[in-house]
Amino acid sequence: MYAIDPTALQRRHRRLAVALDADPDTLAFVEGERHRVHSRWRWAGRAAARTVLGAFSANALFDTYPLFLLSDDQWRRLLGSHGRGHLLDVGAAAGHVTARIGAAFDAVTAIDVSRPMVRRLRHRGMRAHAMDLTTDPAPGGPFDAVALLNVLDRCARPRTLLANAIAAVAPGGTVIVSMPLPYDPCWYDGPRTRDPLEPLGVRARSWEAGAAELADTLEAHDLTVVAMTRAPYLSGGDRHQSLYVLDAVVIVAVTRSPD
Repeated sequence: MYAIDPTALQRRHRRLAVALDADPDTLAFVEGERHRVHSRWRWAGRAAARTVLGAFSANALFDTYPLFLLSDDQWRRLLGSHGRGHLLDVGAAAGHVTARIGAAFDAVTAIDVSRPMVRRLRHRGMRAHAMDLTTDPAPGGPFDAVALLNVLDRCARPRTLLANAIAAVAPGGTVIVSMPLPYDPCWYDGPRTRDPLEPLGVRARSWEAGAAELADTLEAHDLTVVAMTRAPYLSGGDRHQSLYVLDAVVIVAVTRSPD
């Protein structure tokens, strides 16, 4: 799932592709989830909480579905010189992915709309705030970098979220975006899922074409794409399946300094 067909990418994107593979940390996560013992009572509690709070908050309360995108070393390789300073991670969930990308930065602030998620982030020792960046101002800043990791496909107003995240970054700063492809968006309104209120403009079914469309969307917001890669977006499983896997693109871009 790491393979990229360079001939299917636009010429200007081919040189930006970073080839990764499953490293020891990735394999350790997969192996750990395959051997995880799932408590029947935990999943019963999670199912009951989901009907009231929604899936994300229920996951936070019962510590279910841990996530993995890239290892610490893979993040450092992809980010290169752009991994520095203070990172704002938007939609950090329980912090599994935040902890790994955060290892490349000097400081991390995490935000999420779910208060149970924020409590779990703080329990992990992270600076975290319960807020919605589509309606609330960023907590401080400007930041050296902002991450939108698998969140643009799970929010009601992805274009507004992207614009507000970019506004929170200092000129010349870094914006990191990941998204499962093909793009299949929805957002959680309590226990219900709904279609997004804003179109993002990513329609392609192939990974390469979808990655190009997302890169074009970022560049239309005055960003310059400097690197992209393909990686499996992994989620720990449940009593039905030990591991869930989505096909993700991860793009690193920089904001354009004012003339």
